Amino acid sequence: MREPDTCRRAMMALPAEACRVRTVRHFVLALLASWGVVEPDRDAAGLIVSELAGNAAQHGGAEMTVNVSLSAEQLCIDVVDTGPAARVSRPRCDDLDEERGRGLDIVDHLSEWMDICAEPDCWRSRVGLRVGRAAATESVPPAA
Repeated sequence: MREPDTCRRAMMALPAEACRVRTVRHFVLALLASWGVVEPDRDAAGLIVSELAGNAAQHGGAEMTVNVSLSAEQLCIDVVDTGPAARVSRPRCDDLDEERGRGLDIVDHLSEWMDICAEPDCWRSRVGLRVGRAAATESVPPAA
């Protein structure tokens, strides 16, 4: 039986456009499936990356870069959007009937930690969460 890789990384850069959020989500979901991350944790990561990429597309500049790394059971998702750092962030929504403005609350709930910061020429959103991995199994031919 082969031991799982201890660290995996992948990166995707694309225009910071709302129509690209689906592409980012599918990229991350396929990547995590190939890395053996269990489905409930893939679903949580897919929602997280959708929210972060959506924010980058809505509030960001010309490009967004998504970095995903998996080390043992710790998944890190890093979304960077190139745009002016002088933007004013929207306050979080306290009205539960409001349809918009709860994305970062969802991300915070699903993750172990979250760090969002303005850098001189971009915004960086980093999130970490523990994930389970499917047990590696050897393929055994069926009995005749």
